[in-house]
Amino acid sequence: MDSIFDSTVFNQNLFFPRADYSSPPRNAEELYIEVEPDIKVHVRKFPAPSARFSLIFFHGNGEIVSDYNDLAQVFGAIGGELIACDYRGYGKSNGHPSLRRVLNDACAIFDCLTKNKVLRPRLCVMGRSLGSASAIELGVKYPEIDGCVIESGYADPIPLVERRGLRVDSITPEENAVFNNSQKIKKITSPLLIMHGKEDQIISYAEAELNFANAGSNVKELELIDGVGHNDIMLAPNNKYFGTLEKFFAKIF
Repeated sequence: MDSIFDSTVFNQNLFFPRADYSSPPRNAEELYIEVEPDIKVHVRKFPAPSARFSLIFFHGNGEIVSDYNDLAQVFGAIGGELIACDYRGYGKSNGHPSLRRVLNDACAIFDCLTKNKVLRPRLCVMGRSLGSASAIELGVKYPEIDGCVIESGYADPIPLVERRGLRVDSITPEENAVFNNSQKIKKITSPLLIMHGKEDQIISYAEAELNFANAGSNVKELELIDGVGHNDIMLAPNNKYFGTLEKFFAKIF
């Protein structure tokens, strides 16, 4: 039986791609990574000479790499040289996204960045919302990664399906192994930070608590941030968002 996660109706309801025709910022490095024949995913590196580590970042649904142009300096100031990744059909990428393709493409991106020596010796992966799936996939598949950050991420794929207006009573072992963040995160051994807004109405912070409880890392932190939701978490009072990241990065790098 075909998986609902591979179905057209699920993926058309899950993804909200938008194109990007803007010019890149000055000094940004544009990469187009072939994830399968004739399909290229856009990745943008924001060089930060004083950075201590590379930060591979997978953005949220409905976002694109260019949304992070002005934030690259902020990430650089707390030590991370930002490498922001789009998905198929997003930004300057071609093709059509599916959740399975997103996971496979994350590995293809990582392999290409490694092969072409784009990455610094120390490395962190970070995923926001939908991007949490990509970050967890890399954290599991590449234990040499030094740290992992999950922001506003989901845990159980059944609520993910139901948020798309679909219904599923159970998932197969194969689907669970591939798509269930709360199960996969058990295999992450690198230091882990999970951040979530307490007012998040899209993905409940209970999913962050589940991911944290299941996480296999011996060094793990959970930061539930008061007064912010899913799309305004970076605006948390008292610089809580970037302050939490800075403390985590200082600890592991």
